[in-house]
Amino acid sequence: MTPAAAPGRAERFRSLAETAFDILVIGGGISGAAVARDAARRGFRTALVEAADFARGTSSRSSRLVHGGLRYLEHFEFDLVFEASQERRTLLRIATHLVRPLEFHFPIFREGRIGRRKLDAGMWLYDALSLFRNIERHQMLDPEAMLAREPGLRVEGLLGGARYFDAQVDDARLVVTTIVAAVEAGATVVNRAEVVRIDTSDWPGHRALVRDAESGREVEVDALAIVNATGAWAEQTLDRVTAGPRAPGADAGAAPGSGAGAASAVRIRPSRGTHIHVARERVGHSGALIFEAPQDGRVMFILPWREDLTLIGTTDEFFDGRPHEVAATPGDIAYLLEATRRLLPASKLGPEDVISAWAGLRPLVAPPADGADEGAVSREFEVHQHPPGIFTLSGGKLTSHRHMAEATVDRVQAFLAPAGVKALRRVDTDKVPLPGARFRDLEALRGQIRARARALGLGCASAGLVRASADRLTRAYGTRANRVLDLVERDPRLGERVVAERPHLLAEAVYSVRSEMALHVEDILFRRMRVGLETRSGTPEAARRVSEVVAPELDWTEERQMEEVKRALAFRAVDDGAIRQLAARAKGVR
Repeated sequence: MTPAAAPGRAERFRSLAETAFDILVIGGGISGAAVARDAARRGFRTALVEAADFARGTSSRSSRLVHGGLRYLEHFEFDLVFEASQERRTLLRIATHLVRPLEFHFPIFREGRIGRRKLDAGMWLYDALSLFRNIERHQMLDPEAMLAREPGLRVEGLLGGARYFDAQVDDARLVVTTIVAAVEAGATVVNRAEVVRIDTSDWPGHRALVRDAESGREVEVDALAIVNATGAWAEQTLDRVTAGPRAPGADAGAAPGSGAGAASAVRIRPSRGTHIHVARERVGHSGALIFEAPQDGRVMFILPWREDLTLIGTTDEFFDGRPHEVAATPGDIAYLLEATRRLLPASKLGPEDVISAWAGLRPLVAPPADGADEGAVSREFEVHQHPPGIFTLSGGKLTSHRHMAEATVDRVQAFLAPAGVKALRRVDTDKVPLPGARFRDLEALRGQIRARARALGLGCASAGLVRASADRLTRAYGTRANRVLDLVERDPRLGERVVAERPHLLAEAVYSVRSEMALHVEDILFRRMRVGLETRSGTPEAARRVSEVVAPELDWTEERQMEEVKRALAFRAVDDGAIRQLAARAKGVR
């Protein structure tokens, strides 16, 4: 048995060829996942294929924020902030376990671009654009009040600042949960299945040749409309479109042509964003901080992650390389460390403190003229149709993914209507909870999961460890944490931790394969569970233990298990290389 024979996958791959679809979505990041969920819930026959694993690109490499975009006010993008603020409120409602309110402090300094009056005005505008329905209204603080809340801040030049709220999310878990929602709504979804050619010559409809990356098998998928939601890979995807005739509904002025012409009509300017994890105790902050980086004044974040980690990000550099080659650089990591040291002088962070690093590409809509700096490029999104019946979604931000998907499917729905293909139901993605989010009280659910975890023991030595694992399960899976615990009940060995210092359980690995379409150890460590980025020395052990526990699920030999461990460590090594290079430079200086 190969990974292609993971539970239900062979049937799903076969059904790609056996079903005439209304909509084929290419790309399994947050945009594609949301489009598939929306289209399937409206009743369209929907398929989604992803060349790698869900969220492997940008959607697992973000700042993990659901936010209105305070810094976009500087560029007068009021519509964007208003939209994101509404979507933040929606996600807090439909994904309560995944999206949590987060208190921020924004310190300002004498040498900064933003003064007290400007910040206060911006905060009032931020509140107003959320219709004053944010978690709480902002509060301006004098220097003493700011230091009382964040004692580690630099005192020199501190003018005070502001307190306000946004929200935090596990980005990869949000993608996977949305994918599961699409499947449960009727979509056919297959990961590690790449579109290698799109034939538009037999109108109406298109034929996409899809290759299974696991087995090499190929099938043709028939679809009336295609949504290209491949982000930074959008132009590469359009390059695979063959010439075809023009059809009603294409964008005005768009001439029929080759894939190259289609790609040239999509304006994407990728920007690399790098983030790092460090131990919270090494940073010395109490909560979430947003501040101006002293090197260049761009806005960045220091964020709590889990109970003991800190996420620092992000850089913003235009990227001209091939999307799959994006990686953190020594310069990126040095920038983040220096900015943190200057904000929190006692931290004294160095390369040896970096637990992990990751870099992703924001698929920004290119500015109309060269010369705009990275931070000034709009986070607005576009839906462009060309060639006929192929819709490319570009730009946007994680927070607005649901709205972006709704607007995209609206366009596709209008395109399909003249052919007599109509939605069976109205869009409801802003009302229906995501899988695991059907509960009334998060604290009550947390209490129930804790009680059951204590009864099962979870293979942990202390009540504190049991509680940490139970709380992580609640946040990651919501009510479906009980399904993970069902596995522990049947096999107590699955209640053991993947690595001793992290709360993740072996049962989650099995659940990832059975219920979340994970095919490789890499998929589990870095996107389903995230433990691969939360430990430095424990990743090899985590990879080994996960490979052992899922081997029976996927019928792996011992040799295959070893290959999977090597593959997972190679994935981690891409960004670790930058950490090692920076550490070597630091030693050389000393």
